[in-house]
Amino acid sequence: MATIGPLVGSLILGLSDVDGGKLIYDTSVYIEILRSKTFADALRPRYEADIPRTFFSSVVIQELLAGATDRLKRAVVEGFYRPFKRNRRIVTPSDTAWEEAGRLLGVMRGDRKDQADRLTGSFINDLLIALSARGVGAKVVTLNTDDFTLIRRYVAFGLEILRV
Repeated sequence: MATIGPLVGSLILGLSDVDGGKLIYDTSVYIEILRSKTFADALRPRYEADIPRTFFSSVVIQELLAGATDRLKRAVVEGFYRPFKRNRRIVTPSDTAWEEAGRLLGVMRGDRKDQADRLTGSFINDLLIALSARGVGAKVVTLNTDDFTLIRRYVAFGLEILRV
């Protein structure tokens, strides 16, 4: 179980806590791939090299499908995760992760009353991604600095922040 409360000095951006281990790319990376051909082309060699150790989060699937408003967009999103599903490489938050997310959100809301409105919706999804990644020993790879660095203050997990 994670430490409940702020973790001092645990944030190391761009470095791996799970060196050479499993990876989970966050929704923000896939969205940027869809938005920017330049980003997609730049990331492609690294992503292809990472495939053998990459897992896909069921939370990321939900977030991407929620934004896929027509058949073509759904097909593109399905193209991201279907190979992982076929190979049983989908990571889903456990009941323990959900329970821990609830506890952490309560602590965060108590500590950060000024940001209570922010600690809903997609932030909860990011918390579940972080907790389920930690549960399987994976590092989260993301473009979402704000949410994941805040989460990292409260729970230790592998994190890499990509730069655009």
